[in-house]
This record gives sequence, structure tokens and C-alpha cells, in this order.
Amino acid sequence: MLSLLLIAGLALATEPEFEETVKEAEEVEEAEGALSAELGGSWTTGNTDFWVLAAGLDASYKWDMNQFGAKAGALVGRSRVDVDGDGLLSEAERDLSRTETARKYFADARYDRFVSERTSLYVLAGAFVDRFAGYDLRSHEQVGVSYAFIDAEDTKLLGELGIDVAQEMYVEGVDPDYRDVVAARAMIGFHHAFNDSVAFDDKVEIFENVLDPEDLRVLNDASLSAKLSDKFSLKLSHKLTFDNQPVEGFRKLDQTTAVTFVASIF
Repeated sequence: MLSLLLIAGLALATEPEFEETVKEAEEVEEAEGALSAELGGSWTTGNTDFWVLAAGLDASYKWDMNQFGAKAGALVGRSRVDVDGDGLLSEAERDLSRTETARKYFADARYDRFVSERTSLYVLAGAFVDRFAGYDLRSHEQVGVSYAFIDAEDTKLLGELGIDVAQEMYVEGVDPDYRDVVAARAMIGFHHAFNDSVAFDDKVEIFENVLDPEDLRVLNDASLSAKLSDKFSLKLSHKLTFDNQPVEGFRKLDQTTAVTFVASIF
């Protein structure tokens, strides 16, 4: 009787359906990682003389119910300036060293802990430098909740609510030269792939100072990407920053439009 049971068990184990059931039970969700880099710029000589370079790095890694992401970028530029304002670069002005006309660096790191398939709790830390907007350094930390309203293969819609705590250090000549800002944050992010080659992304963030509601910042980052191959794509992006109470002596609105090549490393 025992031998008959063993033979029956072995026969059942060799059935395709039984093997599939065992595989599904033992299957563990694999970790996912991504890394991409982008680069673009312009260089002009002759009647005008300037160069500008834009670069970025984006990485993410997801395992089990956890996700880590990091982003960094830079925008730098120098030019020879028409010092006397006559509309021409004189030989004397051409002999001068190029003047810095753009310098912006940023970096962010973020950790998400998923509490469901569509909901996560996140913490973030980051900083940026932008002397032409009045910031020697602006570091900040965030906590909040993220929810995916739409999570289809070709379309995604994400919403986030949180608190942002920032430490702002201003350039020389601004008085006072430091302040802390505690702001409520709301974000809407949208992604849509028109086909296998073309995709559109847009992210809108709103920060409102909880102690001074008139202190409002709006950030918009929109981009259109077109694949050139499995590894490379061309990206047209537009970044907008509106600060209702900018650093003293600086303008409320900043905009950057760039065309960059993006390499998907993995």
C-alpha cells in the first residue's frame, strides 16, 4: 500500500500542472533596477561667444516592498559679455575671460516603503545650488505619502502630499542671509507613452509656507522623449520655477529649455 502511494505521488509531481503550481508557490518577485544619464549643450563662437552644458543622472532600485531612487543634475555656462552695451563684442571684450552666466547643481535621494500595491510612504533629502537665483545652498528634507491613481503600462498618474523642511543660505549681499522654511507639498505626476518610441512626462509641485501662505513656490517639469534605439533617446524638456517671494533682488520666474541625449545604461 505504501509503495502504491509513493508511485502515485511521483506521478503527480511529474504532471505539468503540478510542476507549474510548485513554481508559482516558490516564485519570488525579482528586484528591478534602472540607471540613465543625459547630456546636452551648445557652443558658439564668432560674433557671440558662449557655451552651456546640461547633464543629469537618474537611478532607481526596487525590491520587495521597497524602492530607492536618486537624481542629480547640473547646468553650467560661461560667455564673453558686451560690457559697454553697444551690441558688439570689441577686441578688448574678447580678450577678457569668459564670465559665468549659469551655475545650477542639484541632487536628491528618496526611499519609498510600499504599504499596498499603489500606496507608499516616502522620505527624501536633497539640495541645490543656484547663485543666479540667489541661493548659495538650499537643502531640504521631506516626508509624505504617494498614491498611484492610474498604473497602466502606457499611462501613469501619481499624486503626493507631504511636508518639506528647507534650510536656505543666500548669496552675498542678501540680508538676512539664512532662513528656515516649513512648507506643505502637493504633487501631481503624469506619464503617457504614445507608442513604443514616444512618451510624454509632466510633474507639477506646489510648496506653500505653513507660516506665511503668501510664500508660494510652483515647479513644473515637462518633457517629450523619442527613442533612437534600445539604449539611446532624444529628450526635449522644459523646467519652470515660480517663487512668489523670491530671494531679495531676484526675479520670480526661472525657465530652462533643453534638448539632451539620454543613455539608458540598464
